This record gives sequence, C-alpha cells and structure tokens, in this order.
Amino acid sequence: MISAPDQEVHSRMDITRPARAAMITASALGLALLGASVAVPDADASPSTSVPSSTAPAPARPEGPADYTFLSSPDFMNCDLADVSKLRTWHRGLPNSWNSAYAKTVDTILDSFEAEQPDDVLVAGDLVEGHWGRDDDNTGIFGPTRKPKQRTAAIKRAADFYFSRWRQRFDARDLPVYVAVGDHDIGDNPWRGGEDPRWNRFKRAHVGAFKHALYRKVIAPSHVPNRPHGSARDTAYATYLDPEVLLVTVDVFRVGGGNVVPQLDRQQLRWLDRTLGQAERRGTDWLVVQGHVPVLKPVRSTGSSLLYYRGGERSPFWKVMAKHHVDLYLNGEVHDISVRREDGITQISHGGTIQMANSDGRGSTNYLLGEVFGDTMWLRDELFIPETIDFNGELWQVGASHRPVIRKVVRDTPKNVGHLVLTSDNQLLASDGLLTPLR
Repeated sequence: MISAPDQEVHSRMDITRPARAAMITASALGLALLGASVAVPDADASPSTSVPSSTAPAPARPEGPADYTFLSSPDFMNCDLADVSKLRTWHRGLPNSWNSAYAKTVDTILDSFEAEQPDDVLVAGDLVEGHWGRDDDNTGIFGPTRKPKQRTAAIKRAADFYFSRWRQRFDARDLPVYVAVGDHDIGDNPWRGGEDPRWNRFKRAHVGAFKHALYRKVIAPSHVPNRPHGSARDTAYATYLDPEVLLVTVDVFRVGGGNVVPQLDRQQLRWLDRTLGQAERRGTDWLVVQGHVPVLKPVRSTGSSLLYYRGGERSPFWKVMAKHHVDLYLNGEVHDISVRREDGITQISHGGTIQMANSDGRGSTNYLLGEVFGDTMWLRDELFIPETIDFNGELWQVGASHRPVIRKVVRDTPKNVGHLVLTSDNQLLASDGLLTPLR
C-alpha cells in the first residue's frame, strides 16, 4: 500500500448539517441495487426517483484479462486537500487543509483505484475547490489578497500547490491520469452577478490563468500533443489510450457575453469534428469523450449547482458526436449516477466528492470501471460509503464557503451500484442498478 503524498481535496457542502454536532457512524448502504427497483433519495430532476429493473439479464463477463481497462472518477476530489504546513509561509497556529482522517480517506480511495489495475484513469473535472485569490481568514498562506495584482499572484501560488499535489498522488502509484477542466478548476461558478459581483468579475477575468495552471501542473505531464487552436488549447486534447480506444477531452467552459458559459468555442468544435472523423476513417472501435457537464437531461444530482451543456442534444457539440457515432460521453458535476442514451451515444453522469457528508454515500466519490473485450465494453460503478463523519468542525479552505466536515473516513471496500454492457456498434446489451438508463 502506497501512502499518497500530502494533498488537498475540494469541498462542495450544499448539504445541511444537523443542528447538534455529532459523530455519525454510517449504516450500511440502503440500496439493494442489482435487478431490483430501488428508491434513490434526492434524485433531483430525474423522470423517476426509482431505478428501473434491469433491461436484460447480464451476460457472463468474458474470462481472462480485458484488452484494455480504464477507470473514470469525475469530481475527484472537488476539494483543496493538501498539507499547507509544508509551505514556507505556514507557521504554528495557522490552519491546515489536511488531517489524518482525510489522509486515510484519500489513501483508501486511491488504494481501490490501484487495485483495479486500470491502464488509465479519467477525471472529468473538479479536481479542487478553487476558491483561490481570496483569504477569508487572513492567513497569508498564499500571500496577500487586498489588491488585484496580489489576488492574481495568490491564485497562481494556490493553483501550483494544489494542482501539483493532486497530480503527485497518481504519479506515486504509477496511474496515468487524464483530466478535463471543471467549474471549480476555474474558480467555481457563478462568474457574473451573484452575491459578490466584483469577485465573480475578477474570477471571469482570470479563467485563462486558472486553465493554464491546470495545464502546466496536471495535463502537460501526460504529453497530449493533439490539441485545438484557440482558448481551449491548454485544456482540450485527444489521445489514443489503446489502438482501439480514442479519448477526446473537451473544455466545456467558454468565456463570452460577460459570462462563462458551458459551451465549446468554434475552434474547438471544428477540431472535435476533424478528430472524430479521422478516428472513424481509421476504423477505431471505441470513441470516448469526456467533459465536465451533462448534455442530456435530466439526471440525478446531489449537492450540485446543476450546470448543463447549453443546447443539450440540439447543440452542435452533441450533433458532432452523433455524426461520428461516439460510443460514450462521460461527465461529472452532478455528484450522482445516471445513464441516458440518445442517438446511439451513452451518457454516463457519475463521480462525486470526497467530503460530501451523507451517511448513505449519496454524493460521495464513486468510480466507473470500463473493461474492453474486443467489440464489447463492460462497465460497473463502485460507490464509497462513509464509515464515520464528524460534524464538530470544518476543514480549512481559503474560502469560507463550502468547507468540508472536519473528518470523513470511508469504508475500505466500495459498494457496487450498477453494471452496463455496450457494443462498439452503439448497442446496449444489459444494465442494472444505477446504471440502468433513465427513461
């Protein structure tokens, strides 16, 4: 078991905490998921709050090793988790965004990732909390933030620190990782108006700086030369993970009209069309696209601001994917698990945050394991259930909002919550649990 380097996690605490502080020992997950109709609490905006029964009995998984295996876990970690006591600006008495409980939780999750022996790991955005450029507790850990130039410098220091610690965790375990940009990786939405319009305007003006920091510290080490021209050059790319598996990572955040909107810019869209067309002509079996937000809606959500791609299935983005018979679109943002299918494309919304504090695991980290056996892909989703949650305090983050509970420890073994089987000609063979497509 490898101990992950010091690091930070992202916090999205849209969950109401109980009035009394208490240590909660989580009960067993109350989801009997396979082959049954299951109630899902807070399944926001979905056509039904229950999981339909299996579409068909799952065929037997092929024996032996897969031709190719990937693991996908969007919103990992969606929190600033790292040991800031390692910084020269830290001294005794200052807070820390790291403790023994989160060290254990991060290790437990990454141990599970490593045990699956994936060839690659995919993370569709929200690696961090990203509320950088401010210092609500006046700690000075990332420098002063009173003036615009100071805030800009603080963003760079925090981004370099948290993004590099995030990447080091995967490098320490020899896990190749490919990420997409999420809203928290560029300061978190909103970027216009809101309760603090001046701060949101500042974030919007520095989206490029956020994206470039993500590129330098996380994307560039993966050596992905096929990238578009224009504003998405740092954060969109395509790479063959296997001779028969193309991954295209898109940047769904475009600055325009005085806001940041979930939409590909024209240069990126032309590049996507060209890249997928080349893969089709080559005869590539599996075309996989990852982006941070869902396109098809509705999907289940837990503690999410529910960003959706502008235009949905009528958007040029979706039409380009349909034109080239993309097999799989993977997204995060919603901290819950849903499958939708349209035009032969299977959209899987999944992933979750380390600090989401529901005792049944809703909103918590989960991962999708995909195994390719020739023209068949086997997928299963595994959810991490809390063992203990301590509401007695909050773990420090530079921003005062969305701070996680002070302690959250997950069980050593995740809970399987669904299966899905696809073919490379865009057919669904079988599904069950939370991977049963929503209707």
